[in-house]
Amino acid sequence: MKKIALILLAFVVMCYSASAQSLNVTSAREAQNRGYLDKAKKLIDPACEHEQTKNDAKTWYYAGLIYSLIGGETEKPKSKYKNLDADWLEKCKNAALRCKELDTEKEYAEGNNTILSYVGNEYYKKAINAFQAQNWDESMAMCEESVRIFNECGKKEYAAESYLLAGKAAMNAHNNEAILKYFKPLVRTRTKENLVYSTLFRMYKQSGDTNEALKVAQNYVKFCPSDFNANMMMAEAYLLKGNINEGNAEIQKALEKTVDKPQIHAQLQAAAGAAYENVKDFANAENQYKASLTTLPNQFLANYGLGKMLYNRAVDKLDEANNVPPTDESGLYDNLLNESKEFFRQSIPYFTNAIAFIDAMDADGQAQNRSNLHQCLHALNTVYARLEMYDELKPIKARIEALEKAAKQ
Repeated sequence: MKKIALILLAFVVMCYSASAQSLNVTSAREAQNRGYLDKAKKLIDPACEHEQTKNDAKTWYYAGLIYSLIGGETEKPKSKYKNLDADWLEKCKNAALRCKELDTEKEYAEGNNTILSYVGNEYYKKAINAFQAQNWDESMAMCEESVRIFNECGKKEYAAESYLLAGKAAMNAHNNEAILKYFKPLVRTRTKENLVYSTLFRMYKQSGDTNEALKVAQNYVKFCPSDFNANMMMAEAYLLKGNINEGNAEIQKALEKTVDKPQIHAQLQAAAGAAYENVKDFANAENQYKASLTTLPNQFLANYGLGKMLYNRAVDKLDEANNVPPTDESGLYDNLLNESKEFFRQSIPYFTNAIAFIDAMDADGQAQNRSNLHQCLHALNTVYARLEMYDELKPIKARIEALEKAAKQ
């Protein structure tokens, strides 16, 4: 009988313990409702570990709720619970995920998803802080955790912001693999972000993958039909593929969308010139650059673009001349040399106008365009030297020296 009594006593103690832990969950909820978060934490923590309550979704739901409230207090400088638990976010996340796993009847799903959404946003805030501190890898890691949590609670629309921030961090880290990892899912979500499409397009173009570049442009046009930038990207994609007619049609669509906005219209015409120049369609490129200057004569973009194109064509002719065999007596060398000089000569007014535009800017504008000014001056330096225009060359050299000296100070 003594042995049986001991067994019965053990059973009674076990039942009392289980009842106590169940009571702990209820008491923790009541303490949380009354704002006593320290007491609620002391009650819920043992319940999360006890055999009789650790597999109950209710336990973990209230654990997640209590720790989310503790997290809210950490943002209040004068709160007495500000330092209640430094690891509150990890505990809150684990509790909410455990609740979701155990809550097969979805009894706590709505409230628990709210907690998870809060957790996902907290990781996103950590990602922003890391980004601002230029800790690119940490920012990407926090974004990934944020995405995971948002997906767990069905808030995929919130995950898009985390993908975007992670992609920006990857760009700053010069991590092309990560850029693709974070930006490609955004295309599938029909993002409206120009940065996503333009970055992916540039990467595929630089790698020579014109098929993928075309797909990016097609998605941009499909998901952002009113965005003239999408038409310009589509035009460039077509031109890269050699589809001149389709490229022209997309350029016209973009220009039609901006006809009442002269500033933007002129920029698009200059961009169209650059797109044509990129595929060596120099006639159309020149037409677009000049059209841009007709729309807006006083500007940098088209002046520099046209000057640069003529300069590069001059260099190409010069290279061709240098490749003519010394034994050639057809006069080809002289003809190519003269063509080179003519292109150099034609570039002068455009570089001069581009420089004048920068010179007319305020101090901040000039500082931001110091690199552009340097390029224009160096181009003119070469042009005047090639054309033996030494009087014009002297002031250009002086400006280059002064600019480079100022940059070193």
